[in-house]
Amino acid sequence: MKSNHTTGGYIDAWCTKCELELGHTIIAMVNNLPKRVKCNTCNGEHNFRKKLSEKVRTGIKTPARKTRSLEATYTEQLSRLTGGDLSIATKYSLNGNFRKDEVIDHPRFGIGIVLSVIQTNKMEILFKDGARMLVQNQ
Repeated sequence: MKSNHTTGGYIDAWCTKCELELGHTIIAMVNNLPKRVKCNTCNGEHNFRKKLSEKVRTGIKTPARKTRSLEATYTEQLSRLTGGDLSIATKYSLNGNFRKDEVIDHPRFGIGIVLSVIQTNKMEILFKDGARMLVQNQ
């Protein structure tokens, strides 16, 4: 298969850091195909990933999406822990001390579930819009 690309040349590719399809500089080739590229926007280096349109044309399969949505997981966990009574949620504060599976009420992010406590001053909390890392014991 003949390729018009050369090392040092430009190519559009999926940037793993920017999570966008952007212009890249080819820094390594294998069998006349781009192997490693450098993003012209963020300067991040990574293996070449074809543009989405090329994946569709060439029949390369993209990984299947998770069938269970984050919102469904959040709703199920919240229902299991509270029985539908959100008034039991503890108000979040920086100097509070929280534990795994505790339901908290954050002033900005809303109701959340403590997924894990990391060290003594950090915790991962699942909110409706996703997981976030927050501090405690400050």
